[in-house]
Amino acid sequence: MPIKSSRKAAKKTSPPTAPPRSLRSAASRYWPEAAALLSGVLLALCYPWWDYGGLIWFWSAPLLTALWFSPPRKPGRARWKRGFFLGFLTGFAFFLIDVRFITEISHVAGTVWAGLGALLAFACYLALYFAVFGAFAATVGRWVPLAPGEGKGNLFGQSFSLIRVAFLNGAAWCGLEWLRGFLFTGFGWNGLGVALKNQLLLVQFADVIGITGYSFVLLFVGILVYGTAVRLAREIRDRRRLRPHFDFALGVVVIMGLLLYGNAALLRRPSETVDLRARILQLNVSLEDKWSDDLRLRQKILFEYRDLTRTFVETAPLDLMIWPETAIPGQFSAPWVQEYFNDHILKGDDFHLITGLEDNSLDHREVYNTLTLLQGDTESYQMHKKIHLVPLGEYLPFRGRFPVFEWIAGGIIERDFTPGDSYEPLAMEKDGHSIGIIPLICFEDTVPRHARKFIRNGPQIMVNVTNDGWFYDSAESTHHFYNALFRCIELRRPMIRAANTGVSGFIDEWGSLYDREGRSRQPRILRDAESGSTYIRGSLPATITVDLHPPMSFYARHGDVFSVGMGCFALLATMLAGVKRRSRRPS
Repeated sequence: MPIKSSRKAAKKTSPPTAPPRSLRSAASRYWPEAAALLSGVLLALCYPWWDYGGLIWFWSAPLLTALWFSPPRKPGRARWKRGFFLGFLTGFAFFLIDVRFITEISHVAGTVWAGLGALLAFACYLALYFAVFGAFAATVGRWVPLAPGEGKGNLFGQSFSLIRVAFLNGAAWCGLEWLRGFLFTGFGWNGLGVALKNQLLLVQFADVIGITGYSFVLLFVGILVYGTAVRLAREIRDRRRLRPHFDFALGVVVIMGLLLYGNAALLRRPSETVDLRARILQLNVSLEDKWSDDLRLRQKILFEYRDLTRTFVETAPLDLMIWPETAIPGQFSAPWVQEYFNDHILKGDDFHLITGLEDNSLDHREVYNTLTLLQGDTESYQMHKKIHLVPLGEYLPFRGRFPVFEWIAGGIIERDFTPGDSYEPLAMEKDGHSIGIIPLICFEDTVPRHARKFIRNGPQIMVNVTNDGWFYDSAESTHHFYNALFRCIELRRPMIRAANTGVSGFIDEWGSLYDREGRSRQPRILRDAESGSTYIRGSLPATITVDLHPPMSFYARHGDVFSVGMGCFALLATMLAGVKRRSRRPS
């Protein structure tokens, strides 16, 4: 019996079974791919709805570890190919999560496969920018820490090496992010800097380098922190002498500089202002109802806009009422639309109405998506025709040249909108001052190079009308809102955003949702008081303080010169590295 009990005890305390050799082999073999995918997931978590913005400083660590420290899978395989593949995995994982709202087009296309196909195709295309970065970081931007015993006589050599690598990789990422927002009309959605939307003190320097320029800052500092951690770990592990970490100190200096600049910017107060009393109207109309052939549904929309607008105009002083994009199902030049505004909405009152509308050319051959400013009657209207059209949304690329495109998507995109060509702001009067209205329709508020072309000296506000109902109650509307927020900081102009559904609100020229004058302690966003949902029917009033002498920011004057310069620097470094590599080959 004693022997039997001792055997039981031995059985209980025996070591756990080791994992199968095949599992360990797979983990050892494929950890770089897993690390690359992890970086993509971490980056996606930085944005709504998760909003773990602090991860933006560290998301690249798994990818960099895979790029710099993983052994080649096949002897002799070019390192850039390996980096390209790992970078693609990171980008694909990120965009598969980040732009998953694209699957909502299934409601319009009528099949779920259309949404899934669009998501996969779009994610693959956008992942190519990450892939190019991976190839760069694995070669030109590769960091090789010193081995034990190396660099004993040079205390700062390793720090300068890491700073060089951080600068190169930050420049490459910054240039690629700018390119992503430029090629094929551009899609600069959720660049690295957008993750700092809640850190207003840190992002005020965007009026110099743009929010795209912050991608350089974030990756530069992030690599310095990552490299410092790797160096410290190796120095402790190998019991080496701890060396000065000038690289980490430089990262701290950069952050402190941004904070000091931000503090000075937030303390600035306009010398002379005018108050503008505005109200946003959001009816939360579904796409099915707005474009329904049922006359009763269309009339219901018209009656709701009429009743709510007249109620607010007659009960409180109002300078500006804003309706969303294509608010009513009709075209401005139609006689019944003219009658509707003159007899039921404006009625000779002195308030201004901004609304999104469609309009035709005189020969009815061209259709425009417009933002129209009205006061008193429709005779004295001002109209801006949308310039930056959305491909596969407002027009079908190559419709006439490639019939297959018409066959695939012609049923969804039945007609093409015609782009406008005027960058002249609209204007309204308030207390003897002419206030410029920068008209931005739909996604135009996410395109900084477009918005800056409207900047003029003198008081201005940006007005965005949009219809995010195409993507239903997905995260798209929240992403859209916070990408737009940075136009206010870059250009130092406040913004009013009126959405048919999604996120409507007011943003000041520092990117804040709060009233700096203390008239309200709540963020100026239209949302349900109990659930917090922004997908509601309602209105939002606010008093906007407009600076009569706003500054002309460096970014407003020079645009993305910093980001383009960083991209050119990385390209030059790549070319020089290629020349150097060829010169080393035996003749």
